[in-house]
Amino acid sequence: MTTRSIRIPDALDRKLVKVAETEHISLNSAVVQAVETWVRQHQHRSRVQEITAQVMAEDQNLLRRLADS
Repeated sequence: MTTRSIRIPDALDRKLVKVAETEHISLNSAVVQAVETWVRQHQHRSRVQEITAQVMAEDQNLLRRLADS
C-alpha cells in the first residue's frame, strides 16, 4: 500500500470529514472511495470517447448520408 500526503482546501476538508462522519467511515476510507469513483468515471469517459471515435471512423459515410436526409 502506498502512503501519500496531499493538500486539500479547508472547505473541502470540512465537507469530507462531515461525509465520513455521516457514513460512519474513516477519513481515509472516504478519500479512497472518492478516488475510486473518480478513477472509474475517468476510465468510463475515456472508453466512451474511444468508442465514439471508432464509430465515427467506421460509419462516417452512413452518418454523412443521415445528415443529408
